[in-house]
Amino acid sequence: MPINRREFLFRGIGVATVSALVPRFAVAGARNFEESLAPGAASRVLVVVELAGGNDGLNTVVPYTDPLYATLRKTIGVPAASVLDLNGTLGFNPVMTGLKSLWDSGRLAVIEGVSYPNPNLSHFTSRDIWHTADPALAQRRGWLGRWADTALADLDNPLCGCAISQSLPKTLLADKVVFPSFTSLSAYAYATDGSASSDSANQVAGFVKENSVEHEIETRNSAIAGVARDAASSSATLKQVTSNYVPKAAYPNNSLANALKLCAEIITGNLGTQILYVTYGGFDNHASQKTAHDNLLKAVSDSIKAFFDDLDGQGKASGVLLMTWSEFGRRPQENNSLGTDHGTSSVHFVAGSAAIRGIYGPAPNLASLDRNGNLTWQTDFRSYYGTVLRDWLKADADAVLGKGYPNLGFVNASYV
Repeated sequence: MPINRREFLFRGIGVATVSALVPRFAVAGARNFEESLAPGAASRVLVVVELAGGNDGLNTVVPYTDPLYATLRKTIGVPAASVLDLNGTLGFNPVMTGLKSLWDSGRLAVIEGVSYPNPNLSHFTSRDIWHTADPALAQRRGWLGRWADTALADLDNPLCGCAISQSLPKTLLADKVVFPSFTSLSAYAYATDGSASSDSANQVAGFVKENSVEHEIETRNSAIAGVARDAASSSATLKQVTSNYVPKAAYPNNSLANALKLCAEIITGNLGTQILYVTYGGFDNHASQKTAHDNLLKAVSDSIKAFFDDLDGQGKASGVLLMTWSEFGRRPQENNSLGTDHGTSSVHFVAGSAAIRGIYGPAPNLASLDRNGNLTWQTDFRSYYGTVLRDWLKADADAVLGKGYPNLGFVNASYV
């Protein structure tokens, strides 16, 4: 039975599987898709940074004037005298000088108490909930995948979005759009036989010819060929346009900084990329948290600051908004291993010139914990997502997330 390419992606081997194959395809001189980009395409880019493992919000944005904080965290708590004050009651962990600089320049919003009703404290389940924006897990596609199916499917641009990741995050799972995922430009290449390096050009040429056969009726094989050709052209073009990239900032030496630097390369390449996704893990700090978490926060803060410094130097910062998320927060009280266990709500950041500086949502209420001794959530994560969809991506957030989630107002909707 004939099947078109989009149906194949939905009913065939699947977007995730195809995306896992994509980084193995590349070829110099493959067909160039840049002519399909309209002038000024992708003038807005959304960068999503997942802090995997469950970030401890209370040691990130510290309620340093609340005496209960010091009581609950006698050992791992951040001393009030060292906090980088934000509003007289809340302040950044002292290692977060980079994000504090963005705050001081009016380019950072802090969103407090973010979670969803009856929060799930399983890493796997809660991540799926955040990826799909659906606590009932009735949605198969990711929240940005659903948006992409309506906004990006007709662009004919294989690089309309990318995940700087070993595998495709479920957030980007879509029916009509295939997002490539890779960790480096060198990994995003057709793997020729290393034992016959002198023949690599012929191997690549053979791959291109094999996947250039036109099929009279689109079938599973033609769908695979189409994905392969897109991968080949996008890899070749990506390498070509980033070859002249010179960073305008000094990035720290960590995996998040490396990923954000690659994002900056893609953005400066003017490829029409609208979504970039990065994962940075290590936040599941059940024991000996203080040093490990401080190091993570410093890496996040310094890397995001370097990323925007670079974009400033490239003249690209005004078109970029960055948002963070983590699958849950941590319990208010430290445990006997001087760490924190899985909790509920946490704090998230939105950075960029279009971000409206402020703290959105009430401060953590340590005097009114739920029956399990966890923070009560204050801000529905679908309002968080919806604000980005409406005011940055100019999308119909209700169509993606459902109705009933108010705009939080942390993005300047009229920003150009």
